Amino acid sequence: MTESLLDYDTWAYNRVKDHTIQLNEEQFNRDLGDGIGSIKEKLKHLNWAEEIWARRIQGEDPGSDVPVADSSEPGSFFEFWDSSRSKNFARLRSELQAEPGRIVRYQNTRGDRFEQPLWQIALHVVNHGTFHRGQLSSMHRRLTGNPMPLDMILYHRS
Repeated sequence: MTESLLDYDTWAYNRVKDHTIQLNEEQFNRDLGDGIGSIKEKLKHLNWAEEIWARRIQGEDPGSDVPVADSSEPGSFFEFWDSSRSKNFARLRSELQAEPGRIVRYQNTRGDRFEQPLWQIALHVVNHGTFHRGQLSSMHRRLTGNPMPLDMILYHRS
């Protein structure tokens, strides 16, 4: 089941990317207010979180300073992210197939220490992405009048 969720996550990421690269720079960078920020900032957060978890899974202590996409132009933004994302998710898939119950020891950005099985972290990464992609769909609706259909059932139908 974890494999299917990772496949869904990749499908949803690609849908977000396909819709987002259609935005102009002003739309991509516009602060939508209400504490929600811009599409770019929301995507930077997702990129950051994926990078943090990838490094924790590898046994690194990344702190909170990891390289993330930062271009103000959507296409360039995703070029940077695509490269790291494909490597990180390929490694995650491989490790899940080999040892899904492997205990990962890490500390959060506040310095609190935790340990959890790899499969739980993988589910968290997918769930976190799903939560923020829902926000991104609403942001797209505000900017363009059209949401991004991201329901898992649509993935299974495709």
